[in-house]
Amino acid sequence: MGIKDTKLERGYFEFSRREFLKAASALAAYCAAPFSKSVMEKKGLQPRAGKGNLFVEDGKPLLVVVSGNDAKQMLAKGLEVIGGTGKIVQSGDSVFLKPNYGSHRAFPTGSDPYCLVAIGEHVKASGAGNVTICDSSDAYVLNKYNDYAFVFKANDVFRIAERAKIDVICTHPTDEDEYVVVHSDRWEKNPEIKVNKYLLGAAVIINQPMLKKHDEAGMTCALKNFFGAVYQPQRMAAHKQLKEGGEQGKDFFAKTVAEFADSMRPELTIVDARRILTVKGPSFKGGSVVKAVDKLIISGDMVATDSYCAQILEAEDPTFKKEMIVPTLQYAEKLGLGTADLSKVKIIETSV
Repeated sequence: MGIKDTKLERGYFEFSRREFLKAASALAAYCAAPFSKSVMEKKGLQPRAGKGNLFVEDGKPLLVVVSGNDAKQMLAKGLEVIGGTGKIVQSGDSVFLKPNYGSHRAFPTGSDPYCLVAIGEHVKASGAGNVTICDSSDAYVLNKYNDYAFVFKANDVFRIAERAKIDVICTHPTDEDEYVVVHSDRWEKNPEIKVNKYLLGAAVIINQPMLKKHDEAGMTCALKNFFGAVYQPQRMAAHKQLKEGGEQGKDFFAKTVAEFADSMRPELTIVDARRILTVKGPSFKGGSVVKAVDKLIISGDMVATDSYCAQILEAEDPTFKKEMIVPTLQYAEKLGLGTADLSKVKIIETSV
């Protein structure tokens, strides 16, 4: 699967000046508006609490690693070993699948829609009501079509999901009507976060990130995937801090990754690491190297997932060290998102 129309692929990199300026203007307005004391004190919506990590054995979070080449078989095996989606899905629940669609490039830069559909089929078998693939890609500002659903179309998500009777919501990254403000006293860096209103209201969220090198964040995986659940100017503001803020900017960004994830708290994370993007990322670019790892990693603990996946990336990518994401992992632990200490995790390795 991939883009067959080479004209479409070339056109993607022709900036739309109008859309670029619109996004830049939104960022400038967002950064220029300081958080007033009244904003920080006002009571608003709370972050999504979720159902917690229900995939635990002997007091330890479970992390299942499945090796193989067939995604459907690997998924079925992994979900069976971890206890099945019936642990988190009750009859009629609305289940949202949060993929990674930051780029028009096909798997492994973005989620494999066939893998997403396979996950949807499992949750339907567990009694779910509506199953929806939902994400927001800010890459739309780079394509000449001014089409915020461009990335979904380029990856054939709509057609593949429709055949499986799975809904798709592609939220516009700069449409404020698509986001709601949530507040938490736990957060040190973001007194408020504008989050995707559809994901916030989901009964169940299954996080489906890719494992990739990230030129700015070091690595993108379970925690970083929730940048796509946040209003784009707030995402861009975090990246701006990282680039221009020195050590304070690095601290801001590292903690923002965890805070954005804390706003959503998914019930399950499924990392499709059959192929991973190394050296350059998170989009495929000059110098990017795709490595075959042939694994799915499944866990209810995002922090343990990132800790484990960082070891994989470090082994495959000479430009990455796990220490790059330690500040994020430590802060995510403080927020109660899981554990980075893999000795406290029950890791089950299997294969198909």
